[in-house]
Amino acid sequence: MIKFFRKIRYNLMSENKTGKYFKYAIGEIILVVIGILIALQINNWNESRKEQRLLQTYYKQILEDLDEQKKYSAETITQLDSSIASYEVYTKLFETKNLTVNEALDALNKVERITPYLNFRFNTMETLQSTGDIKIIPEDLRNKLITHKSKLDAWTTVNNGNLNVYVTGLLKYGEKGLGTFIPRLNSQPDIKQAIDNHINPIETILTAESAFIIKIYTEKNTCNRLKQVLENIEVMEDIIKQELKEK
Repeated sequence: MIKFFRKIRYNLMSENKTGKYFKYAIGEIILVVIGILIALQINNWNESRKEQRLLQTYYKQILEDLDEQKKYSAETITQLDSSIASYEVYTKLFETKNLTVNEALDALNKVERITPYLNFRFNTMETLQSTGDIKIIPEDLRNKLITHKSKLDAWTTVNNGNLNVYVTGLLKYGEKGLGTFIPRLNSQPDIKQAIDNHINPIETILTAESAFIIKIYTEKNTCNRLKQVLENIEVMEDIIKQELKEK
């Protein structure tokens, strides 16, 4: 093609048709510019298609992550509700008149001790942020995803930090020597008397109470926050599903 155009220019010059030569040269330049612009447009179109395919892949991965977080949050809420209920049964007992120390200790021993540490996964978000591909996510959704992750990271730090304090207090309660040992003392008066001579049951109750107060406070806060998480996830899921429909 280049040889073809060069031959035309050569013929025009050899025939001393300078005016036509310059007109032809200008036309040729315009054609070259148009060709470059078309090539750039095609390249941009191809890049746009690649970005859209990548975006669709990320959308599907984000939906998978959100679904996993939703299930995890719902399961954790159920576990927290059960734990909170067990503590409320214990506190309800104190409405009974003339409650004995042994009854209080026995009820305290039935309070759920296990409570979940939070551990959310953000595989896709971490990939988006590390690769810089977060920029291809539409701004409104991008901000919601970033805020969602930031809040969960902060709540996880607070929740797990409080539970570390709780566990330390629970260990102190266990050091008092009672805990699961209490039920076995019902038919062992001599052993019970010997333990009572060395251990202050009231001190044991207060030690456990201080630990469980941290636990119940954390569980209630975390439960409320996880309910917010479920609402936020639904909003983000709706946005992504709508984006997938429109593409």
